[in-house]
Amino acid sequence: MNFPPLLLRLDISSKRGRNIVLWIPMFLVWLILVAFVIALLPLILVAALVLLPFGWGRPVFFFIPMVGGCICALRGLEVAVKRSDGAMLVSFR
Repeated sequence: MNFPPLLLRLDISSKRGRNIVLWIPMFLVWLILVAFVIALLPLILVAALVLLPFGWGRPVFFFIPMVGGCICALRGLEVAVKRSDGAMLVSFR
């Protein structure tokens, strides 16, 4: 089973000597997101039932699991951007 990332490390450095390192606890974001999805679940189910005759019911119904799979796939992702005046690193752990 794949778990979503728990921490986001944002490292911004510049040639002027300014270095910013932020550790953002993503598990707090996931708790808020889960509460939001649970609140919207009845509306999503009604939309899926209304759109079922038009062929859009299944994609609407499976939208939440697809987004969850994409979020869980973020774990271990590192993006490094280097420019002449500085660099930035985004790392999901």
